[in-house]
Amino acid sequence: MRFSPTSTAPHQHAPSVKQQQQQQQQLISPINRALGISPRLIVVGDVHGCIHELQQLLRLADYAPGDQVIFLGDLVAKGPDSPSVVQLAREIGAKTVRGNHDYEVIRFWEARRRGDHAIVSPEHAAIAAKLSTADVRFLGDAPWFIEAADMKHLFVHAGFIPRVKLTQQNPRLMMNMRSVLKDGTVTAKSVVGYEWAKLWQGPHTVVFGHDACRGLQHFQYARGIDTGCVYGGRLTALLLPENRLISVAAKRAYVSPRKLRTVLCDQ
Repeated sequence: MRFSPTSTAPHQHAPSVKQQQQQQQQLISPINRALGISPRLIVVGDVHGCIHELQQLLRLADYAPGDQVIFLGDLVAKGPDSPSVVQLAREIGAKTVRGNHDYEVIRFWEARRRGDHAIVSPEHAAIAAKLSTADVRFLGDAPWFIEAADMKHLFVHAGFIPRVKLTQQNPRLMMNMRSVLKDGTVTAKSVVGYEWAKLWQGPHTVVFGHDACRGLQHFQYARGIDTGCVYGGRLTALLLPENRLISVAAKRAYVSPRKLRTVLCDQ
């Protein structure tokens, strides 16, 4: 099995800045024009195993072969059926960036394959046990971000550090960041500091997920579309190039909304 350079073994140290730069140069994944025509993009926020809502959203988007679906990471965990979400993503030829929950599942699976020990939550371990080899390869090959150069858009799970080159961004922060403090410190918390997206100055427009606490976000050069489906909110997609948002309501709250307010928003 081949894992992309994004995979980090649990016993390894965090990559150096130079190593991160080398990884970024390898992992920018452009969506190129096909016969001079850009594909229609359906960019989907955090699914978290909500397979029925995902199917409904794709119907609402009038998905057809030839459309390119891009997931903003966190296909798995918290919701009812993570394996089915990954399988559907593979079947339709979707692309995904790496989310923090996807990373935990892959980290456990890869460690187990090598006979190593990885400390992850029981939920992530259980999901890893249910995924097929093809599912794991799909998640493991996900880049940190995707670039649609012809549409001047970037797609990432959590965000980018403002005023830092793409080739110098920190992979772990791209999966986990939410805010920037007054002193420039980057944090995963939503209740402090400024939205990183508010500080992002382009020139590419960034579409991201991860921040269900703040919900739908729209700034000059950034849009956040994690609308908390797994917490009983909505599953949202951005359609490009028409630049239109669509969403479907969650069938129910699979995780208590109280946990979102009292725990996750302050992590």
